[in-house]
This record gives sequence, structure tokens and C-alpha cells, in this order.
Amino acid sequence: MKSYDEIRRHFGTFGFKWQDSVPIVSSNPKLLFNISGGVVFEDVISHGKNHESSRVVSVQTCLRTDGWEKIGRSGRHHLAFDMLGHFSLYEGKEAEVKDVMIESAWRYLTACLGISSNTLSATVHPKDATSQRIWERLGVRTVSNDGNVTYTPTRNRCGVRTEIVWQNPGTGKSMELWNLVFTEFQGEVLFESSLEMIAADSGASIDRIVTAIECSRSDYENSNWRGVISTLTERSKVQDQTTMCRLADLGKAAVLLVSQGLRPGNKAADYVLRKLIREAFILCQQTSIPFHEFVVISGNQWSSAEAVQAVFAEEVSKFEKGLERGRKEYQKLVSRRNGPLTESDIEYLASTFGFPKALIGLEESRRGKETL
Repeated sequence: MKSYDEIRRHFGTFGFKWQDSVPIVSSNPKLLFNISGGVVFEDVISHGKNHESSRVVSVQTCLRTDGWEKIGRSGRHHLAFDMLGHFSLYEGKEAEVKDVMIESAWRYLTACLGISSNTLSATVHPKDATSQRIWERLGVRTVSNDGNVTYTPTRNRCGVRTEIVWQNPGTGKSMELWNLVFTEFQGEVLFESSLEMIAADSGASIDRIVTAIECSRSDYENSNWRGVISTLTERSKVQDQTTMCRLADLGKAAVLLVSQGLRPGNKAADYVLRKLIREAFILCQQTSIPFHEFVVISGNQWSSAEAVQAVFAEEVSKFEKGLERGRKEYQKLVSRRNGPLTESDIEYLASTFGFPKALIGLEESRRGKETL
């Protein structure tokens, strides 16, 4: 993967000005976190507010919680990730903006990063003749997709998208690599009230780009993730790759939040951090990885262990005090049961004492019982 300086240089030749990543916690009251590079420019794109530069390129650190259950399983979804994006903010007409956005993204992937053009294609809205012509000029195979539409959050403007899709030559599986979004119509009816100057924003996950460069089967097998997952696996007594990937992902998100000044709590972003640390602790219990080792491994991979150890340790200490009450009640129930705990027992422990179902299952397995 090219350095950020090389990203800056490449897009600079197309007139894009570098903007540093803003904090991961969003200034938008409707969002907890910045979930993409584009949300940073929402006021500009939705309402036409001025920005100091009309062409911007950035790598924005993001965090999404909507796909929490997919983490560790899909190989393409992550809690915390960096998103490469470039933006044209109402500084040109449709043909000019689409040309510079599409060509700069395409040249970066193929000429700068060396991703084979034979593995790439593009999806285009059937009525987006301008994007179609540009892709044809670049010699790129296209697929029509009438779902390539976009609306601003306030639905006062709308437009179309075109996506660059990468097909893994080893597995034959395809994934969206780069999404380019064009806001070009007033209102929420496509192809009616055209804006004189259009806006464009884009997003390309750094993890997915590295996966495409290295032709990895999943993000977790690329060089960004291999090392930390391998180290966690060596420490674990349970050889479950999905769990190791999930644990690594939780660690990255928690470390990044702590490194940006967040502390575990009961509200908003602070609660998300608490949830991350506590789930990681539970997974460490299930896999027999000493939690302090997990913290050192994650801290050194994504920031520094010294910067996060105290925060993680304090939160787990609080969590363990609550768990102790749950364990005592668990032992009382066990003393009255010959077989496994009932479903109502498990719900009682979880809802009344905050004793997680995953840890109940672990305790039951240790005494040779299967939970219902």
C-alpha cells in the first residue's frame, strides 16, 4: 500500500488538496462516530455550505457499529477502519467532475498501486450516460445497476453512483472496492432538476485496497491484520479463526477510541467503548488468552500498549466486580440443579446480574453441561 504522502501526490496532480483525518467521534449530533469520509462534508453536500477547498482528498478514520455481528465473520466488515476518499464540492459541471473523479480513482488503483485492470470492473446506473462514456474511454468493463442511486440525509438532493468492483482471481469472489457518489439533482426525483454545479464524494476502504493488492482471501489475511491475528492465535488454547479475527477487530476499535481520548462510560460513544472492552474480555476468557496479553498485543499493533493499558485494566476491574455477584448467584442455582441451567435461569442471571450468556455457557461447559 502506498504511503499517505503518495496518495497526496497522486491526487494533488488532479487538483485535490489534502485534509487530515478529523476525530473519530462525529461533530454531527445525529451520529456517534464518523462512519465514512463523506459524512465530514455532509453540510457542504446537502446544503451547499462553503468549504475552504473545492477539491479535497483524505484518509478518514471511521467507526461503524451497525454491522457489529458481522465482525470477524465476513472478512470485509470492520468496526474501526480508514477510508480513502476524494471530494469535489460544487466546483464543476457534471462532465468535468465525473471525469476527474473517475479517472483519478482508476489511475490510483491501476497505475499507482498496480492492481490488474483485468480484475476490475465498474457498475453504472443505466441512465448515467456520462459515467458510462468515461468508463468506455478507459477501457473498463461495466455492469448496469439501477440501484446505483443516492440521496442526501435530508433528501433535498439526489444523484447516482458508480462503483469500482474487484474480483479476486484466486477465489472468483467480487467485492466493492471504491464507491463514487454524484449529487447532481435538486429534490428527490432523479434526472429532473439538474444542478448547474454538482458534488462528488467517494470512499475506498484501505483494508479492502490492501486485500486487492495482495489478492488475499479476506481482509483478515492481508498484511494489516495477519500479524496481530497470528499472535493472538498463538496465545489461545482454542483454535477458532473467526473468534481470533473478531477479537483483533474489537481490540483495534477499542485502542483507537482510547487513543483519541475516550473513556468507558454509560452514555453514547463512551458506552460503545465499554461494550468493546467487555466483549473482548469475555472472548479472552473463552479462549484462555490472558487479558493483559491481549491489551499489550492490541495496543502495540494499533497505538502503544502504555497508552491504553490503564484504561483497559480499570474497566475490566469494574466489570469483574459485577461478574463476581453473577458467579455467586450462578453457584446457588447450580447447587439446586442436577442438569444444565434452564433458559429462564440464564435469562435471570443475564438480566438481573449482568452475567453474560457467553460466560454462563463457559461455566456450564466446565462442569460438563450443555446450555439449553
